Amino acid sequence: MRISIVAFLCCFYISAFAQTTTVTPIDIEIQKADVVFLNKKYNSAATLYKKVYSKIKDEEQQATINFKIAESYRLSNNFKQAFEWYEKLVNTKYPDPKILYSYGLLLKNYERYSDAARQFNDYLFEMPGDAAAMREVEACRIAGDWKLNPLKFSVDNVKSLNTEYSDYAPFLSDGKITWSSSRTEATGNIIFEWTGQKCADIFESNVNGNSFGSVAKPNGLINSNYNEGVAWVDSSNSIMYFTQCNGTDGKGLNCKIYVSYKQNNQWSAPQVLPFCSDSFSVGHPAFTADMKRLYFASNMPGSIGEKDIYYINYNPITGKWGEPVNLGPNVNTTEDDMFPAIHPDGKIYFASKGHFGMGGLDLFYTKDSVGGFTKAVNLKSPINSGADDFGITFGGNQTDPSKPFAYYTSNREGGVGDDDIYSISVKPFIFLVKGKVINQEDNTPLANAEVSAVIPNMPVQKVKTDGKGNFVSELALNQNIELSAAKEKFFKSAVLAVSSQNIKADTTIELTLYLNPIPDEGVEFTLQGIYYDLDKADIRPEAARVLDSLVLILNNNPTITIELASHTDSRADESYNLKLSQKRAQSCVDYLLKKGITKARLTAVGYGESKLINDCADGVDCNEEQHQENRRTTFRVLSTDYKGK
Repeated sequence: MRISIVAFLCCFYISAFAQTTTVTPIDIEIQKADVVFLNKKYNSAATLYKKVYSKIKDEEQQATINFKIAESYRLSNNFKQAFEWYEKLVNTKYPDPKILYSYGLLLKNYERYSDAARQFNDYLFEMPGDAAAMREVEACRIAGDWKLNPLKFSVDNVKSLNTEYSDYAPFLSDGKITWSSSRTEATGNIIFEWTGQKCADIFESNVNGNSFGSVAKPNGLINSNYNEGVAWVDSSNSIMYFTQCNGTDGKGLNCKIYVSYKQNNQWSAPQVLPFCSDSFSVGHPAFTADMKRLYFASNMPGSIGEKDIYYINYNPITGKWGEPVNLGPNVNTTEDDMFPAIHPDGKIYFASKGHFGMGGLDLFYTKDSVGGFTKAVNLKSPINSGADDFGITFGGNQTDPSKPFAYYTSNREGGVGDDDIYSISVKPFIFLVKGKVINQEDNTPLANAEVSAVIPNMPVQKVKTDGKGNFVSELALNQNIELSAAKEKFFKSAVLAVSSQNIKADTTIELTLYLNPIPDEGVEFTLQGIYYDLDKADIRPEAARVLDSLVLILNNNPTITIELASHTDSRADESYNLKLSQKRAQSCVDYLLKKGITKARLTAVGYGESKLINDCADGVDCNEEQHQENRRTTFRVLSTDYKGK
């Protein structure tokens, strides 16, 4: 009866709405996209919203769709696209201050902590006293400090296991590493609309020291056409617990934990654990070494936040399960707390969005103690980053501290694909370069400048400055390194050489890199020191040294083109001076061409006596020094977008 009443009222409302409002084709498209978004098919929702966006003319409605596109990408962890759409959105008149908060979270993902804190403070201006925003302001301060003072760990991408797709949640056991992946080899052809990638399967590889064997799917009945992942395998590699979402037929709405047993080198048909339910999700299994307690993540009734960490006791002899126990507020927050993992020393590691962190999911640990679980401890930089860091496993090399002792997942910048597997090893000591990037013209710090470290036979290492122009970069030992800074609308800095050769202790070098603004077109600079003998166009030795500095600028800034101009004094005939100045300008260009500068980037112009910089025109009595001021060579930037061939 109640359902009939609700249906009746809904029909009445729709009928009344239809009588007063014309539903347009665009309205229908938006409604379809909204339904897809509400079903958490975020990647598909973004595609649908973008199709509508280009058709909308009303600025207010366009801003609303812009927000929905940005949120769809953010929630599908496509930070690059989300950032692009949020940058558009913050320049509109979209009225909801929530965009400031979400934009701040994205800035944290890119470790732009000063900029993120500004967004959270702007949000607090609109929403005074908001506890989440106040926490994020403090988190930005702490995360910035952690980034500037990283712990002595080496974090390295395990490229042999990663693809351009999502590879995540590794687990080490009995000489094998098991993980989840949405790579092209995953079973079936179904696309998971949350991420826009294939549904994930479980994959495995043999581990021999730091080497990995060929990648394959486990034999047997583990993988289906839908999402399998986050596996735990016992020490004999004969029992596997894993998460399965959507059901084997794709109709399930939640995730469940399944168990499978290896028989004759084949994994048996998985069986769901008895405490799972169709009404909530259970996943991310992690047993203690004695297999008497299982930790997992769930949004079951009684959870503190979106997903919480629980444990449940288990009797491996009788096969009986106890009741789930929430780890409590020292571990669980109002947001996602997931991916538990048990260290051999008994610590429980997990990933959380709710504790003070560096951005996205951060890794933490807690301990089971008398009276409950201890307060979560952040693993800090470099293990954590502004991106999502989660799904850790232990059991690598235990004898050589420089070799990996753990593996985990991150989607930080610089990876092979989406989520990637990384290794963690201990460093005996670290070599840090800390510094500032400064605008040399007015001595102000430059935010978001890119500092590059060039190391022989290694990829260029890049890092962005924060809102105060600060940067920190941990660099390889026993190397000769060249550092430089760049920023749009600025000349690239001079290269500074540093060395990490023969470092025997933690070492930090502090330095400052200066950038000069690229002048607007029409702004002319005199190249001091380029002078000519009377009536001659030859380059003097001292002029060659000045032009060499221009060669350096052009090589460091390969996208600029310039005009090289020569000027004469007013003595001699005007026509003669014009020809002489053109020869002088061309002699400078010819010198630059010999130094390898592309001809298309150089324009020689002789202005003769048409642009005197003092009053020494024809008929005016001037001394030699005053005439010399007019005999000069100048340059100005013509363009900053030269691409070459």
